[in-house]
Amino acid sequence: MYVCDWSITSGVIGEFAERIHREGEAQWRVSWLPGRLFTREQALAAIELVELLYDTTRADDDDARIGIAVAATVLGIRPIDAAATLSERHPGR
Repeated sequence: MYVCDWSITSGVIGEFAERIHREGEAQWRVSWLPGRLFTREQALAAIELVELLYDTTRADDDDARIGIAVAATVLGIRPIDAAATLSERHPGR
């Protein structure tokens, strides 16, 4: 994951978050969760979730499963819903 003040980019798959200014406050837009705005913490969780779901080297890793659950909770979504959304965006991956 590549993080700077204005963007967060996955090093695993083409998903990202970008900082926007809206009504005087910084918010984040996440590529795979369109139509919603997030805090920086949530944007980080969204990209971390992408990386954990697409890291094939950690498929049976309990720490990865815990990380997925925590990141999904921060976003207010279920892990299965995140996996389904990403699967639709990246078929065959």
